Amino acid sequence: MSDAKKHDKAEDQEMQDANAYYDDSYMNSLVADAEELMPSEEFEEIDEPVRQMQESVQKFQEAEKLEGPQPETWQAFQPQHQQIVENMEKMNASYQQQEPAEVKQEARQRTAASIQQADSFFKDAYQKLMERDRTMQQEMAAMREQLEMMQRIMVNFSPDAMMKCMMAGADYLREAEGARKSAQKEPTQAHRSFYQAARQSVHDVYHNIKEAPHRACEAFKQKAYAEADKGLRRIAGVFDKGIAALTERRNAILNLSPLAKQEAAAKQAEASKQPEEAPKKQENQGSQEKQKEPAKESPVKKEKANAVSVQQLLNPETSERAVQALADSAMAAGYNAEAVGKAFTDLKIAAISLPLPEKQTDDQQPNKNLDMPLTAAVLMDRDPVSKAGLFQFLGSQGVTKEAVVQQCTTWKNQADKYLQDKGLVAAKEESKER
Repeated sequence: MSDAKKHDKAEDQEMQDANAYYDDSYMNSLVADAEELMPSEEFEEIDEPVRQMQESVQKFQEAEKLEGPQPETWQAFQPQHQQIVENMEKMNASYQQQEPAEVKQEARQRTAASIQQADSFFKDAYQKLMERDRTMQQEMAAMREQLEMMQRIMVNFSPDAMMKCMMAGADYLREAEGARKSAQKEPTQAHRSFYQAARQSVHDVYHNIKEAPHRACEAFKQKAYAEADKGLRRIAGVFDKGIAALTERRNAILNLSPLAKQEAAAKQAEASKQPEEAPKKQENQGSQEKQKEPAKESPVKKEKANAVSVQQLLNPETSERAVQALADSAMAAGYNAEAVGKAFTDLKIAAISLPLPEKQTDDQQPNKNLDMPLTAAVLMDRDPVSKAGLFQFLGSQGVTKEAVVQQCTTWKNQADKYLQDKGLVAAKEESKER
């Protein structure tokens, strides 16, 4: 048996030993006895605190999977647990022996107070245990907001540097979040160690670039374009180094063999496709159900009904309605509002990064009538006509890159407003710019 497996086995035993201090089977039997002995309104004084305490215990146990066993917490709780059991035994005895009402009331209050004290104990323990995780989540959220700010303010600036910065940031944050999810899914010492390394990495990267996005934006506003471009590339470099360091740490901590590395990479690639696969599964299930029922509507007709043409999107008079139809179509395909909003953001990023061809002659143009359908499937990269195909098409019509990027920005803003008006996503407060 490897040292890692021995360590995990020992840790599993440590977790079991710690949790042994809290065996609620006897307490649950006392609760069941109390329910039979007490009037319902009096039993509720005990039952509700017990449920809340057990929820707090379960939440703490889930946190242990991420942060590791906490035997000292369970040892500190043991006297409280024993006191709860003794109070419940005395309370039940007061009802069995038909003691005076004031005796019963005092027993109930004493029991409820001891349970509530235990509930507070585990709530406090959970908050302390998860403090470092909350810090990590806050720092990651702050970095996402910084990237969005740069994208919003410098939308038409330095497409190559902007794209590299955006993608490096997205890749780094995805890698860090993956470390957290793997620790939750596989609560072994190795996965927890990698998560802890990722947490430290996030802290370091965040403080390393904390002021850089604001400085880059200020340089852009002051037309110091060389300084702004330099800032974008520096931020991308920090993220790239963070990804490389996390990858190295993951391989070292998890002690992955070459085959295991390939399997891990395959799992990660598969996981990244899941948001796209889910709607496909729903479509397959839907098609199977349709085979059982009489045909109501041709799938081709239905797809055509959801189609939005480029002409509709480019026309100011129809653009807003076309974007709304596109958002509705995407949600009908199985995506939630946040995924739809992200898809419009991705469309905007793609517009920044992809080159546009020169205007072609009429006989070379793929579609002279601007009737290319832009369905939800195109938006989500699930259509043979990809985002790249859309931008190639726009370029072939003589639309400039600046105009395409600006148009994508308009579409995104229209989609955000539409989803907010429908109450599907909360409106974001504009962060104060320095």
